[in-house]
Amino acid sequence: MHPLPALQQAQARLGTGFGFAVVIIGTLCLFAPFMSGIAINSLLAVAVAAAGITMTVYAFKAGKFGKGLLQFLFGGITLIAGLVLFVHPILGVMSLTVVLIAWFFVDGIFGLIAGFKAEGGAGRGWILASGVASIVLGVLLAMDWPGSGVYAVGMLVGVRLIFSGWTIAMLGMAGDAAADAIDKGIDSAEEAISEAVEARAGSQSDSTGGVDKSSSATAS
Repeated sequence: MHPLPALQQAQARLGTGFGFAVVIIGTLCLFAPFMSGIAINSLLAVAVAAAGITMTVYAFKAGKFGKGLLQFLFGGITLIAGLVLFVHPILGVMSLTVVLIAWFFVDGIFGLIAGFKAEGGAGRGWILASGVASIVLGVLLAMDWPGSGVYAVGMLVGVRLIFSGWTIAMLGMAGDAAADAIDKGIDSAEEAISEAVEARAGSQSDSTGGVDKSSSATAS
């Protein structure tokens, strides 16, 4: 395979593998939605707490007292929020559910916009389906909140990961097929050029031979 199609095919296959890995993770989230929600909340709590610590530390490096005090207070509030999420995971999951509602709506709208803009593009149907799935999940989550907040985070994130992973995998397969088509097109073009060159060389050889024969006959 030629270098450029080979690079495109390698990237496409990497995307396909990553997509199927995301599908597997989403499936695991579906089988254990409550544990998945707690795990997601714990990761979020650690990230928020780390951000709070970072802001608090950098507050002491501020050039002005007012600016440093404001950054210190904001960092302290962020750190406390992270600790609360970690100590009270159920409360964190319920709060995270509200954030997920907004995220599903925004993600679905942008997915639909991207799908409608990709007219005739490979994988357009999967992009649109992914956007519709996000909006539907956001509506269902909003209608059943807060009762479903305990298990909905892990379950809905799992479903979303499955759709996203499948979309990535399908786009990767489409890219793989496109790379094969490009490589075959390059091979066909090279064969056509080679045949044209050989035909031209043959015609020139024939014309040269004819001239030599006529010259010999004239000399005789």
